[in-house]
Amino acid sequence: MHNVEQYYRKIEVLHSRALELHRERYKTQGSYDKNKCQELVADIKYLASLIKASEVDLEVEFGKQ
Repeated sequence: MHNVEQYYRKIEVLHSRALELHRERYKTQGSYDKNKCQELVADIKYLASLIKASEVDLEVEFGKQ
């Protein structure tokens, strides 16, 4: 079980991977690295499954565990 802050951190990591994917796929110069994009997609899917399966304890106060 996670508190809201821990849950937020997981989502923040997912978001950063999604930004990385977007930047790689839509580079303005040169071609994109298809393998890197596929790895990022797999990573994003894995993180999403972790987030989906996570339980959140709404009773924990901010900064406390």
